[in-house]
Amino acid sequence: MILKRTPNRFNQLHLPFQGIAHLCCSSFSVLPPYNFNPRRPKTDLQTHLQSLPEKPNCQFGEAITVFEAQVKSGDYNLAILAYKTMTHVGISPNYRTLNALLNCFLHTQKPQFAFGVLGLVLRQGYIPSMYLFNVMLKGLCKGGKVERAVELFHDMRRNGISPDIVSYNTLVSGLCKAKRLEYALGLRAEMAEADCQPNVVTYSTLMDGLCKVGRVDEAMALLDEMRGRGLDADVVVYSVLISGFCGKGSVDRGIEVFDDMTQKGILPNVVTYTCLVHGLCKMGRWEEVMGMFNGMAERGLSPDVVMYTTLIDGLCKDGRADQALKLLGLMIEKGQEPSTVTYNVLINGLCKEGLTDDAFVFFEKMIERGKMPDVVTYNSLMAGLCNSQKVDEAMELLNKMLGGDCNVKPDAMSFNMLIHGLCKEGRLIDAVELYRKMVKRGNVGNLVTYNMLIDGAFKIRKVDMATQFQQEMIDMGFRPNTFTYSILINGLCKMQMVDAAEKLLYEMKTRGLTPSLVDYNTLLSSLCKERNLDRVMTLFQEMKDGKCEPDVISFNTLIDGMCKAGDLQAAKGLLSDLLQRGLSPDTMTYSILINRFSKLGQLDEAKGLLERMIASGFSPDAVIYDSLLNGFSAKGETEEVINLLRQMAAKDVALDVGLISTILNCLCLATKSSDFAEFLPTFSNQAPKQMSISCHELLEKLHKSNSGLQLQAA
Repeated sequence: MILKRTPNRFNQLHLPFQGIAHLCCSSFSVLPPYNFNPRRPKTDLQTHLQSLPEKPNCQFGEAITVFEAQVKSGDYNLAILAYKTMTHVGISPNYRTLNALLNCFLHTQKPQFAFGVLGLVLRQGYIPSMYLFNVMLKGLCKGGKVERAVELFHDMRRNGISPDIVSYNTLVSGLCKAKRLEYALGLRAEMAEADCQPNVVTYSTLMDGLCKVGRVDEAMALLDEMRGRGLDADVVVYSVLISGFCGKGSVDRGIEVFDDMTQKGILPNVVTYTCLVHGLCKMGRWEEVMGMFNGMAERGLSPDVVMYTTLIDGLCKDGRADQALKLLGLMIEKGQEPSTVTYNVLINGLCKEGLTDDAFVFFEKMIERGKMPDVVTYNSLMAGLCNSQKVDEAMELLNKMLGGDCNVKPDAMSFNMLIHGLCKEGRLIDAVELYRKMVKRGNVGNLVTYNMLIDGAFKIRKVDMATQFQQEMIDMGFRPNTFTYSILINGLCKMQMVDAAEKLLYEMKTRGLTPSLVDYNTLLSSLCKERNLDRVMTLFQEMKDGKCEPDVISFNTLIDGMCKAGDLQAAKGLLSDLLQRGLSPDTMTYSILINRFSKLGQLDEAKGLLERMIASGFSPDAVIYDSLLNGFSAKGETEEVINLLRQMAAKDVALDVGLISTILNCLCLATKSSDFAEFLPTFSNQAPKQMSISCHELLEKLHKSNSGLQLQAA
């Protein structure tokens, strides 16, 4: 509401309003022009308003009533049209009209015109009330114009207008949504100085802002501060904190807050339960989810569409699409109508499990129930089709969107989905053609688009095209990110262009980007293949100096490189370094070392590593046994060969053609029995690699042929 009219005109305003007036007039004082066109068809509203001045007694009140009716109906654009028509036919606005008009401009995201209205209020001599300023603050914050809201707020204070609790809370909310948390927290202190004490709304808003960025402990500290001021936390405050803890994965602390809440006699609502259920779903704690679900029923609360959607989403993400379908049926049975979001999470879940046919069934059901698919729906379906190698069907779906058959316009993600699918199939030319079509329609590609095109070019070994896309990306104003460099480094290494890849790694650093562990491991592997061990060790040291801690893969790469170069001492040193860093060798580590020691005849070392491997809980594979058998056989240690075979039989190791050949070669060298020699099969060169027989079965057959070898498994 606006207070009263004073005889002061705009240029005679009292000091408290001079700053506000300047703000309104500096750049926001112009109202949108009417642009009356007598030839343009008139609406019924325009006709009615234009007829009022023609009546014997100009119906000013009736015009205001018509205008305010449009405002109350929420049709703000029509209300603005009504105002324009009123002014065009000479009906002057009063303070109520201006107040309503200001609301209209804020609701239609036109804050510059709202300031213009405020300026008009001042020009006509009205003194704005605190309510009007709060409406302005709320409208600006809601429209994302937080800086303008801050400017207005400070002008109010500078001009002696004391903001009330609503003003502060409105600005705190806007700042929190804009992630300006330090400023918002600072206002809390200012409030106390201005003798406007923060209330529960202030604290809950600040807590919500902190929780949304993961600063939940600070939000808990505010709860203690709030209690110290004698304020009692309500269900909203507790729900905010529970949501914050669950959102960062601290579900147990969320449950503690829930228990504290109920012990204090504060009853949880559906929102509270939904926060907990969401957190428990992400952790896969389904028994507790059902416990919460039952707890709601005991308290007489019924799950709403958000709760059901949360559960369906959780089940789908946990690979339980079948249970999600049952829950959807229960939801409908209980009278809750699924929303578009509900169908979207279900369709997305089905697509991720490869059930695209089922996804399309629910797509049709969604339309039957009056829920119109949006771009998220279509993107989920296209992703499902691409992942099922049905890129052409996904393309048909995109063409329907482009043709306007489904009243949904594709976004950048829609095009990127198809470009990614085409690149995965090696159809780079089709991907480029689609990208050009995308640009032509005004959907300018983003960094993700170019990253996919570069990767697609490398997949078909087209370095020149990859380089071309990289340059085009830069020309478009996109700066390569870590993913871009990772794609380039990996692609160049696969093309054996290691020097160029290494140069890019250093370029990353100069641009302030940090190479990932994968980038280093890719380069280390390529340099090892080139036997350039000096550069390998230099890069390995730079990696450690750059605070990129090597992992087991890094060490395995280096150990393998040193072994192949014959430097076993360096390989042993790397193994010690690996252990000192608290890393555990994996199957690959042991396989590399055992294989190399066996080939060099250092069988005690190889055997010791095998024992350590088994003690660590790893099962040796066929490659390791093959290396050891060849090593012991070459040394003529028949007993060790027999012991290994027994061990293999006991573990029921599956034998491939190569290992069977090794076993038989070892046994041929261990016996001169003609009967045994006659038993040996002749293997075809075309024998499939996947052909296998268990070691136990082979030993049984060999024992029947030559019992003197004592080959039966223990």
